[in-house]
Amino acid sequence: MEAFGGFVMDEQAIQVENVFLEFLKSFRLDANKPGLYYEAEIEAIRGGESTMMYIDFSHVMRFNDALQKAIADEYLRFEPYLRNACKRFVIEMNPSFISDETPNKDINVSFYNLPFTKRLRELTTSEIGKLVSVTGVVTRTSEVRPELLYGTFKCLDCGSVIKNVEQQFKYTQPTICVSPTCLNRARWALLRQESKFADWQRVRMQETSKEIPAGSLPRSLDVILRHEIVEQARAGDTVIFTGTVVVIPDISALAAPGERAECRRDSSQQKSSTAGHEGVKGLKALGVRDLSYRLAFIANSVQVCQLK
Repeated sequence: MEAFGGFVMDEQAIQVENVFLEFLKSFRLDANKPGLYYEAEIEAIRGGESTMMYIDFSHVMRFNDALQKAIADEYLRFEPYLRNACKRFVIEMNPSFISDETPNKDINVSFYNLPFTKRLRELTTSEIGKLVSVTGVVTRTSEVRPELLYGTFKCLDCGSVIKNVEQQFKYTQPTICVSPTCLNRARWALLRQESKFADWQRVRMQETSKEIPAGSLPRSLDVILRHEIVEQARAGDTVIFTGTVVVIPDISALAAPGERAECRRDSSQQKSSTAGHEGVKGLKALGVRDLSYRLAFIANSVQVCQLK
């Protein structure tokens, strides 16, 4: 990575973006037949039916081994660059996609048909950031809500505007005003019309009955759905989700800082407690409470398995 103008340039990510764009512009399922395979996706977007590019991962594997390995191993790192490659492809094929009314319109990427599917019990921290497919049974779904992806904020002290503040799994405001004469760190107003929102849904997934070892409780995992793939999975469906494992703060443990997360013991138990418990208590006294995290899954593709 190199710093340029105060920003860090990820040269490898830019290279991945360019090779992925080359894939979109040149891939043909049959070399003897004219026409690009992913032109059909452009037609769906042209008609206003979709803002999602659906990519068969087996096609990427056929096109370039280094590209498929980069996406599979570091999907979370390269995902914004893959989206940008899709947007460049769409604009080149359909220049009217961007208009004065929608200058910031995005294209999202959805992968499917990965060569293997993991079970829920096989998802560990080693899978964080990778592109994986996982199968399970949907047990619960939330209602669809708007999610703030990138916020535009106005400083209430000097009036400066800060755009595209990425949200980090919670409401994230700017750390400090961009004006060199303003030291505001806390007083902000969200400009909703200039911010970017998306449809959002949480789905609870659980192991199938065949995957649960004898004497064990079923494992479960929260899956986050965004954009057009919301409401594609219903309770009772056996589903293959493709996406990536992420680590997010356990908000429930932080709801009452220093109280809910702290184990309560009676006086006799406190006397027999080890020094380790006092250490945790000491950390909380210092205000270090963001130590509780959990795994979640951000999906970009939903495939409902048909019962045979």
